Amino acid sequence: MSQQLSLFDPDRPPQSSEVTSPDSRTATNSLAQIVAIKDPALDSVKLTANAPISAALSMWMESRRRAGLSENTIKNYRIDIQLLAEYAGAGASVGEFTTQTLNDYLEWMRHKRRVPCSSKTLDRRITSLKSFFRWLTPAAALSVNPAEAVVNVSVRSPLPVVLTELEVSQAQHAARQLLQGKKKADMRPHILLTFLLHTGLRKGETARLVTNHLALENPKHPHLYVRYADKRHRHKERKVELDPQWVRDYRKYAQHYQISERVFPWSVRLLEYRLEDITVAAGLKKHISFEMLRWTCALRDFRDGLESEKLRRKLGLSKVQWGEMRRKIRRLME
Repeated sequence: MSQQLSLFDPDRPPQSSEVTSPDSRTATNSLAQIVAIKDPALDSVKLTANAPISAALSMWMESRRRAGLSENTIKNYRIDIQLLAEYAGAGASVGEFTTQTLNDYLEWMRHKRRVPCSSKTLDRRITSLKSFFRWLTPAAALSVNPAEAVVNVSVRSPLPVVLTELEVSQAQHAARQLLQGKKKADMRPHILLTFLLHTGLRKGETARLVTNHLALENPKHPHLYVRYADKRHRHKERKVELDPQWVRDYRKYAQHYQISERVFPWSVRLLEYRLEDITVAAGLKKHISFEMLRWTCALRDFRDGLESEKLRRKLGLSKVQWGEMRRKIRRLME
């Protein structure tokens, strides 16, 4: 790995601590690299620029746990920075990293590592880099934050396709027409469209939603609970408010289709066909999808002033995922 980074020069002149015995050298370096001074502002042991990235990563992980991040988010952070350590060498000191080093690393990961790296994974890893060095710069008293000028994630991946307000109105009108059709009335497009525009649920969450996860007793504050059977996804569980008008329409829909267990008791493909029915009826060039409606919901809520943390929880996102999504939403609003 040292050949990949020119600044990690194996021929550099030895320092005074390097000409002593191995045992004393290790002890001296450990004391020099990590200074055990409590900083109330950081609430962590203070590092120095000579600390190895592996030591800094361990301390960052602990700080993230104290900050209350989910285990899934912490796991992703650890994997992403461990990959950087693998590239540079675990013994590389944090003070040796520059913006050019990090850009070279990202280039290696994209084109030279010989392991596929999707745009979504790349976005996450750049976000992890920025978060790590944002914490590390004051913690290790670095003169500059080398990750600050790294190319922004939003530049590297395309923006999602969303519906404009005009297109939302056209889609809603088309769904009502399908609902009121004289020959072949279909309530499903209207119920599905209005549900997704208001809740922003994922495709799988919508397909798995069951009736006992709906709380409709209070007509002024109806809501639903998103549940996951797999404990690895428990951090996505949440309570989401429902539109009272949707609840009134849902009661008619439930009676008509004799809904007893799943709220949408059809295959995902058939539900996608119902969204496509709206696209065709509205004459839209964009093809309405679950993902498009989720992003449209997020954009509308953000633009309407919903508190950032509340929106993150509504969408079932980790703080890292929300950071990526929020940046793209802001670009969509430009």
